[in-house]
Amino acid sequence: MLLAAAIVLGGALRCYRLGAPELTPDEAASWAAAAAPTLADVVRRQAIFNPGKLAAYELLLHGWIRLAGSGVLTMRLMSAILGVIAIALIFRASREVLALAGGQEAAAMDYTAAATALIAGASLITVRYTREARMYPLLMAAAMAQTAFLLRARRRGGMANYVWAAILTALSIAANFSAVFLVGAQALWLLLTRAGRRDDNGLKPLAAIIAGGVLLLPAVGGAFLNSTNAVRAGALEWISPPAWWRPISFFNRGTGTAAFPVLLVLAIWGAIAQWPRMREAIVFALFWMFLPVLMLFAISIAYTPLLVERYALSSFIPFFLLAAMGIGGIRSRGWRAGALALAVAVSTAHAAAFLAKPPSRQWTHAIAAIKRAAPAARISVAPPHGANVLLYYLPADGKYLPAAFTPKSCAESDLLWLWDHALAEPGGAQVARCRASFPHRLFEEKDVTVLAR
Repeated sequence: MLLAAAIVLGGALRCYRLGAPELTPDEAASWAAAAAPTLADVVRRQAIFNPGKLAAYELLLHGWIRLAGSGVLTMRLMSAILGVIAIALIFRASREVLALAGGQEAAAMDYTAAATALIAGASLITVRYTREARMYPLLMAAAMAQTAFLLRARRRGGMANYVWAAILTALSIAANFSAVFLVGAQALWLLLTRAGRRDDNGLKPLAAIIAGGVLLLPAVGGAFLNSTNAVRAGALEWISPPAWWRPISFFNRGTGTAAFPVLLVLAIWGAIAQWPRMREAIVFALFWMFLPVLMLFAISIAYTPLLVERYALSSFIPFFLLAAMGIGGIRSRGWRAGALALAVAVSTAHAAAFLAKPPSRQWTHAIAAIKRAAPAARISVAPPHGANVLLYYLPADGKYLPAAFTPKSCAESDLLWLWDHALAEPGGAQVARCRASFPHRLFEEKDVTVLAR
């Protein structure tokens, strides 16, 4: 019943007004790659529009577009479906984590795993990132399946489990390179818990992880080079350097200010109350929860800011699992039901508040203003990847020609389209010089300004 409730509630939150907000520039970048005519073109465009990533999601979206079309609702629907599948896989992964401890009743483990899925299905962080036509729902689903097979292999062995752990490791990383932080946490846990064991079930799962990485070697080199070049060009300058307390507030930001203290109290209680019986499961959950976040924090301090919630998305699942353990550790059935209801209610409230916000229509309003003002125009867009949004919404009749901002496109354009603090982005000085040639303000709303000569 709880798992069914998780799927129904999670599906409703993921599909509510799914097509109302307009396409974002990040979504438009995925569309621009996925809409290419051939698979080879998808891979080539993806390297341009989403540098530093592999094309697993765009290839999947390419097939979905051929099947169902490229409407905003249609493309996001694939993400919502993946998000619902991920809820079921969260149950499976949580069940495998709990099974690490051994000696637990199946009904108790099913209750805790289903409670985890229910909290995750209602949580702001999972709802938010499974309503976008981006790679994160694929990443979450692949990471949950990979974790389930890896832990099953660790516990029971079996060639099929090792093979699936390797394949899903490769798929997770191919969806987004941030999966390496989860894989790194798993590898370290396998190495440290190998001590004292007589079997080789710690080394074989580790070999499966390594095999998954090897599968990607032919494609990783170019993507890594693109990623390095993008970082040097300022692609991550929108991320602020983290304060020392960010590894803790990380979970507050993802779950919401009302849900976080409730979940935190339950998680602490779960770790304390269940420690004598479920130590191995709790240790793995803590590795999974904190190590990816600490890795991101270390890179943020040593190299470039990188600590944002979506780069350690799966780390919220063990947080929810520990909270579910805390709920399961309450002896009174009534109090246990009340604690679960409270956790789900405060999580749902944050997600509902996010969904209730009026959808932004600034891009489509600006396009309407352009059509009223000029029957045709060349448009230079800064920051550059916003040009994909215009390509999506403008008629494909050649009358309006959007182009990513360069000094050359500025000189040749009739309109200058600025969005999202364009002057503060890398290359902002060039945009500022270009702006001087466009004295007339044609449109302004929220983050979008359109200027004419």
